[in-house]
Amino acid sequence: MPATHPISQATFAALSTRQQLSRILQLAHQSLPLYGLPLHSKISLLNYSENATYLIEPPDRGALVLRINRPGYHSRKDIATELAWISALREQTPIVTAELIAGLDGECIQHIWHPGVPEPRNCVLMTHLPGKEPEENNRLSAFSQLGEVTAHLHLHAASWKPKHAIQRHRWDFDAMLGPQPLWGDWQNGLGMTSAKKNHLAKVVKALRPQVAAIGEGRQRFGLIHADLRTANILIHREKVAVIDFDDCGFSWFIYDLAAALSFLETHAEIPSYIDAWLTAYQRIRRLSRAEIAAIPTFIMLRRMLLVAWVGSHSDTQHAKAMGTKFTDDTCDLAENYLSRFS
Repeated sequence: MPATHPISQATFAALSTRQQLSRILQLAHQSLPLYGLPLHSKISLLNYSENATYLIEPPDRGALVLRINRPGYHSRKDIATELAWISALREQTPIVTAELIAGLDGECIQHIWHPGVPEPRNCVLMTHLPGKEPEENNRLSAFSQLGEVTAHLHLHAASWKPKHAIQRHRWDFDAMLGPQPLWGDWQNGLGMTSAKKNHLAKVVKALRPQVAAIGEGRQRFGLIHADLRTANILIHREKVAVIDFDDCGFSWFIYDLAAALSFLETHAEIPSYIDAWLTAYQRIRRLSRAEIAAIPTFIMLRRMLLVAWVGSHSDTQHAKAMGTKFTDDTCDLAENYLSRFS
């Protein structure tokens, strides 16, 4: 590993995932003194996808979670908004979120650098929440819990008045499927062919006016989690905790339901999941008939966004598990959608 000169971006990108992680681990070690944590704290990888997330186990306190942000996705101000919302939810709602841990300088966002990684990274430390992700054989109950917690999130977002201006990505149609998409071009999905592109281009064209018809009024569009799937809630003693606000931003409230159904769009129980989510959600916050009618549109929109994500993250284990079948199944979903809405 170089001692003084940082590795180039191209060289780093050419490394295997294992090699990249060995270098990012050095960043995790670099962060410990910034938070006053012992250098001999145990560090274990929890997840490496968009960000690198580690479990930190100091010898003299409870476990913590360190998130090392990927470069180029969020600015420091973006991250500050995310953290402000997490703290506000913790203080002002029944939603359980992690407690943020400030560095010795009082800042929750720390800047770390190591010559084995091309550029400095932002990182955030928070408490480790107890609990487990809902089990697959109990998805109906999980979607009911998701609906309830999502409604509380939306109610809070609609009335939240933070000290500083909210700065986050705007998850509108162009940000997902437009010329400069945040998660990559759907046309680069795995196993994409000219025939598949032409077919999916038809559904993109059909989606735009359907999405536009919902509008962006304050009752339908605002700050959302944008990735509130069962993978991002933890159940502990019948309490639900929400994690991973990394993608939170401005979008349609009903889009959070589509996000909850990510990677499940072809599942036979989808109608039951939707019903469980809606029933729980509307006990707390009402949705308009137009929003409910648009659910298939937003599910298709999210699916197309995921095609882009899988293509742009083809080196990750999750994307590899999806494979070219994900694009093929999306073509089938598009066919069904077009038969109903075009």
